[in-house]
Amino acid sequence: MFELSIAERHILGNPRMVLFTVLSVALAVGVIVVLIGLTEGYRQNLIDNTVENSPHVTVDPKLDEDYIYLYRTLTSIAEERPEVLAASSRLVGRAAAKYKDNVEGVTFIGADPVQEDLLLRVREDMIWGDYYDLRFKRYAAVVGDKLAENLELKRGDDFRLVRQNASIQVKAVGIIDTGTSLDSTLVYLPLETAQILLGDGDVVTEMGIRLSDIYAAPAVAADLNERTRYKAESWQDKSRDILDQLETQQVYSILFYILIAIIAGFGIANTMIMIITRRTKEIGILMAMGADRISIMKIFVLESVILGPPSALLGGGLAFVAAKFIGTIEVPAEIYISDKMTVILELDTFLYVAVFALVVNFIAGIYPAYKASRLNPVEAIATE
Repeated sequence: MFELSIAERHILGNPRMVLFTVLSVALAVGVIVVLIGLTEGYRQNLIDNTVENSPHVTVDPKLDEDYIYLYRTLTSIAEERPEVLAASSRLVGRAAAKYKDNVEGVTFIGADPVQEDLLLRVREDMIWGDYYDLRFKRYAAVVGDKLAENLELKRGDDFRLVRQNASIQVKAVGIIDTGTSLDSTLVYLPLETAQILLGDGDVVTEMGIRLSDIYAAPAVAADLNERTRYKAESWQDKSRDILDQLETQQVYSILFYILIAIIAGFGIANTMIMIITRRTKEIGILMAMGADRISIMKIFVLESVILGPPSALLGGGLAFVAAKFIGTIEVPAEIYISDKMTVILELDTFLYVAVFALVVNFIAGIYPAYKASRLNPVEAIATE
């Protein structure tokens, strides 16, 4: 196949132009792979953060009620589902925490410590103290680290929780750091203690459910809605804004990838046109020797395609190195949802982007190849 041999000779005869073309496509490939990895890392972190720090299914009171009264019965119904790992009945309310001259608004959560730990793995976030102490000490509390700092609380200090018609004194038996904004307001209490503070009897405000399969949440919520008439919502429903944001981000990312492809394509096309300009006389001679226009097109399309694999390999290597470096960058928790940037690189991503590199090279080579095939042999030979 003489077209291939001529294409190879053209490539080897223009090392600088070829290097420019390979680098431009490799950079495009590398940028796209890293951006896809960053996007996937952010998406996974966001979902993990949402799933780990909140119930997979939340059951709220019926529309005309403020509380769930028969929560033990509801727990039994929920636990009939094989996917349910934990069902924690929770009493959530607002109060003021007072210690010495310091006063802070707080969100208290009353729950059975064992079930709450199974639900949200509370003990993993403890800085000091044992969350299970709430099982044995009625007037005990676990406090968010930022709240403890604002109140100037120390281990073992007694402080008051005050509502409009009730006030109780509790002892700080532990400090927790969830890594979220809740740490500045969070107070965990035994369920019975929270019920005393609320003053409305043996009730809860919600039930949190943890599942073995997070994607079974919509089905479990629908089943509980039908069987109990309580308002059950999956984490997907609760996080609809976040999921919509991820979908919008994906659309913007695709548009950005297309722009990168166009820029890389122009670089390739420009290089090929420069090669054609330098090889005009040679093209004329080939046509005079009997090479038809299709063969001339094949030569320059092949040149573009040949440059695809090295561009993809170099781009993949650059992306891998960049991803390793980015993964070491520490960022404040207020800016990002993790303490380090996360780049998830999957084999599928490299394969898709390698195909992208080949397609960009092929498409970018079509116009220059067509232009070369339309040259007039006589005029081309006369070109100096």
